[in-house]
Amino acid sequence: MEVFDIFEKENHLQPNFNKANFDELKGWDLGWDLLEPINIAKSTDEDKELSKRFSPGQKALYFFWYLDGAVTNGGFIQFYWNGFGYYLSTIREGLKLVGDSELIKLIDLADNYYLLNQVQFETLRAHDDYPSVYKSLNGFQTYDDAYYKIRDNTMQLIEAYARKYPEEFVKLI
Repeated sequence: MEVFDIFEKENHLQPNFNKANFDELKGWDLGWDLLEPINIAKSTDEDKELSKRFSPGQKALYFFWYLDGAVTNGGFIQFYWNGFGYYLSTIREGLKLVGDSELIKLIDLADNYYLLNQVQFETLRAHDDYPSVYKSLNGFQTYDDAYYKIRDNTMQLIEAYARKYPEEFVKLI
């Protein structure tokens, strides 16, 4: 996991970005436009290498998107089913960077629930029994519901960070 903490500043992936668009776009739209040109990894191994080229702010956005994409498509169960628990420490670091203690608390609660039920979860996963995970581990629903209530705040915090430190994300042209 240490590789996700590395930032090779001399090799920073910093795409060109239209300043007018940067000024006009808000929230999720800005987040997606900042993410899209750096979202080029096709595997976990590529993530490891690519993330070395990301600034701390880019890592916050990039790995938050893993969480958001999974949770909004199938809840925390989907996040763990996809094997994204691997990214939790990196996600936490990004959330600390942007000042989102509320989401950190929530993912810690969801992760504790997962760890308490990990054997059952992984047994069902090994049998590719996705529906049974939802039936038997319905405690995740509480965390999913809470996530939907606070996810926009997380994006607002990422946006505020990007506006304060645009050079961490892009070269404005």
